[in-house]
Amino acid sequence: MNPDLEQSKSMCVLYAQLMKHQTAVNQNGLAHIEARVDEDAVRGCPVCGGLRHLEEHDAQGYRRVRPCAGTNALRRIELFNAARVPARYKDSSFDNFITRALDDPKALDTYIKKIREFHKGVTGNILEGNSGTGKTHMLCAGIRYLTLELGIPCRYVDFSALASEARASYASNSGYGPNPMESEWELLQPLLSIPVLFLDELGKGQGLDNRLEQRLIDEIVNRRYDNPDLTTFFASNFLSRETSGYMFYMQNGYAKSLSGDLKDAQDWMKFATERFYKENETRGSRTEPPFKDVNEFLAEVARIMKQSHLEDRVSERTASRIRSMAVPLVIRAPDHRLLPDNMKSG
Repeated sequence: MNPDLEQSKSMCVLYAQLMKHQTAVNQNGLAHIEARVDEDAVRGCPVCGGLRHLEEHDAQGYRRVRPCAGTNALRRIELFNAARVPARYKDSSFDNFITRALDDPKALDTYIKKIREFHKGVTGNILEGNSGTGKTHMLCAGIRYLTLELGIPCRYVDFSALASEARASYASNSGYGPNPMESEWELLQPLLSIPVLFLDELGKGQGLDNRLEQRLIDEIVNRRYDNPDLTTFFASNFLSRETSGYMFYMQNGYAKSLSGDLKDAQDWMKFATERFYKENETRGSRTEPPFKDVNEFLAEVARIMKQSHLEDRVSERTASRIRSMAVPLVIRAPDHRLLPDNMKSG
């Protein structure tokens, strides 16, 4: 810790006021931090004298100008306001995320550590899990930390809302809407170069037959993939085939067992019986109850194999690039909206 910097913060009137008088409010559906400042008091600041910057000389004697601590804090508040965090999550932080409803309270430690130790070009994460498990809370908590603590520009985007805006822009610009809107390119451009993008609802409403949404996600992912200095965090209700167990069961004979070959079916049943006991060892420590018998386990495997995965919602090329850009983290927890108040995770 730089003692001169800490002393500058403690003496800077603008910084002190910003730390004391800021409130997160709902501004047209977006989180907005209001910072109230007494300009008369700032003009008498013993650190910057109201100039909001400091002058100093380097080792070679050259005069340098740098922002005061208060100006830096003001800039970080502006970054948070520009990130377009939904108003519902205006106060979301790592500290107020309740982890006791999670199957594994430490499941998100990797993500939180990555945010707190963020550096340019770090690989992102995909937060995967059912609705109501706190994925959006954690994305917005990440934005809060990166903007207000580290001063890094970020942007939040709900992909389904983005697709709706793109559709509306076509209608409006074709003469069907009441007012001109941004074009698709104008909507996408801020997302292609922002240092850290938080893309929520990946896969929602998408499908390989939906050309508009496929084009949008392909453009975002491919352009950001091409720039290794950019980091992207995703959240999705769809599990990847790797994390759901799909690939594991395929590699251990599930597909072959459906071929009608007696030997393949027997080999699969032998594997499934062994797996049934291993699965029950871990399910007892999670929210899911143990399987009653092998048949119930086989029914669960069949459900996994038939369900829609993230790879079914985007093109194969895009899915491959997402896997290169972000490491999956599965959040297993009940829907917080169905929990008692003392167990909710936000």
